Amino acid sequence: MADDIQFNNIITIPTSVEPAGDMPDKWAAGLVNNATLINDRRIAKIGDEGTFQSKVAEPSSEKYNPMIDAAFIAKSGRNAANIIRSQYKNLAGAFNHWNDKLALSFATVDGVVAKRYVDQVNNSKDGWATAVGNKTLRATGDKIRGTILGQILYWGTGDFLANQMTNHMAVTGTPYNFVQAGLERAWKSAMMGQLVRGCIQVITADFLAAEIAAANTVLAGLCSRFTGAGIKPWIEIGASTPADSAIGFIWSDPDFQLQMRVVTV
Repeated sequence: MADDIQFNNIITIPTSVEPAGDMPDKWAAGLVNNATLINDRRIAKIGDEGTFQSKVAEPSSEKYNPMIDAAFIAKSGRNAANIIRSQYKNLAGAFNHWNDKLALSFATVDGVVAKRYVDQVNNSKDGWATAVGNKTLRATGDKIRGTILGQILYWGTGDFLANQMTNHMAVTGTPYNFVQAGLERAWKSAMMGQLVRGCIQVITADFLAAEIAAANTVLAGLCSRFTGAGIKPWIEIGASTPADSAIGFIWSDPDFQLQMRVVTV
């Protein structure tokens, strides 16, 4: 029996998605209204120098260490061990400065609780709107205008709502549930998270081919873990043929796209 392509859909990811009119205000209000709670939790989690060292300084130093080549010698003559030790010492001794700056930000001024923090949030609304519109919303869409990459989750589980989801999408075929029975919600949750992360990572990396390949490997792997019987093995879209089940991001200037193809045996 010949392989059958159940669907082969391509979503063209928009270059930007302007946040709905009230989104920046809601974002700011959420932070402003919870200013006291945010500060209280900050103090409860990292309220003294010892905790700061164990939860901030030490983990940061561990992540910093591999960035310094063991054979590196600075112009000043310091070797890798000297540089790593200095970085840790500087960070470990920074608690008082860090704590004082945050205490100042959340202090009550002229009767306004956390006035400096509130001002910072309100002054950041435009920047937040630009950043989220250029990255996150390109992947997620919104409740008003509909999801974008999330549409593929409905197509890949044969959801009855899938036929209503063709936003930015070129459609070939019909929705088909390729997921093992009972695992549809788990796949949707895991896949949506990776679609957003992968999309943002690729955009941030200016569509670097290696970043696209890395994201596509994870997407194909997720589909493979959840796939049911009778589905052709999943391949990263860039390495696939029309006879393969495949998923992945594609960059062909100026278009940034996500393609998903389900093929049954």
